[in-house]
Order: sequence, then structure tokens, then C-alpha cells
Amino acid sequence: MSGNSPPNYKALFLKAEEERKQAEERERQAEERQRHAEEERKQAEEREKQAEERERQQRERNRPTTFPEFIRFCHDLLWRPLRAQTPSRSTTGKIPAPLGKHCPLRLRPWTDCEDKQREIYESVCRYLQPTEGDARELFTSLVALQDHGRRFARRPISSEQDLETYERLAVEDHVHDIVAELCKIPEAREEFRLGNGI
Repeated sequence: MSGNSPPNYKALFLKAEEERKQAEERERQAEERQRHAEEERKQAEEREKQAEERERQQRERNRPTTFPEFIRFCHDLLWRPLRAQTPSRSTTGKIPAPLGKHCPLRLRPWTDCEDKQREIYESVCRYLQPTEGDARELFTSLVALQDHGRRFARRPISSEQDLETYERLAVEDHVHDIVAELCKIPEAREEFRLGNGI
């Protein structure tokens, strides 16, 4: 009778149910692993994009600037943050006589100053930012200008020496760079009568 005993349907059902649950669990775990792998892939792609963007920004900040960028950065980073100390905290004393310096005896209004400056600026732009081709990157990098800007913004100008330092580093040195580039262009050197530069 033992050889012909009817199958235990309950046991078979429970076994099949257990196998089904195990298969579902394996499938769920496989989906979870796949989801996790996809998430890791996306995170790796995002990290790579961020690294590329940081590298691009670093290259952008360290490359020489074009003339329009240079003028804008000088204005925004060196001139705008410039502050003068309150008079009570500034150096005092007599103004020394301008010995060995050019000193006007009288001042006259320069009525067409703004027009003349605009004319000169537009002429400089024609040489240093030509319309055809790519703009040439000839001037101080953004990162160097930002460094100067941070230094000048640390404290307000409170003495003649502070003003001289600012004028030399933020104005004269950069004007020298512009004139040096103009001197490399024969037509500009002739138009502005630059000779061999400053």
C-alpha cells in the first residue's frame, strides 16, 4: 500500500509555494541589485561630470583673458570693491610739495573728455577684439585678478601709500599690459604714437 499511496497534495502545495516565494525573492533581490548598480552608475557619471566641470572651471579661471573680459573683470574685481577709509581713520598731515613731479598751475574743463575716451576705447577694441575669428586671450587670468581683488577688498584705502599701491597694481600694470599688446600691432602703434611702448 505504501507504493500506491496517494500524493500528499498539501506537502506538494507547500513545497511549490515555498519555491515560488524563493523565486520571487531571488527576482526581487536581482532587481534590487540591478537598481543599486544603476544608481551607482548614475552616481559615478555625476561624479565624473562634476569633476569635468571643476576642471573646466579651473581651466577657464586660469586661462589668459580676452580684452573685453579683462576690462569687465578689472571693473568688477578691482574697481567696484574699492573703498576709502573714513576721514577720521585716514592718515593726516600736510600734502608734500610736488617736487620733481608735473603739477598744473591751473585747471580747465575738458568738455569733450568723455567723447575722446570713448573714441580711444573703441579704437583699442578694434585692435584687441577683432570681429573676425576668435578673440585673442592676451591678458591677466581671472584667478590672478580675483587674488588682487581680495587683497584690495581686505581694507579700505587710508593713506597716500595705499592709493599709490592700488594705482600701480590695479591700474598702471594693467595699462602697461594693454599698451604692450597694442605695440605689437604696427597700425595701433602708429595710431596711438606709442613708439616702443611705455
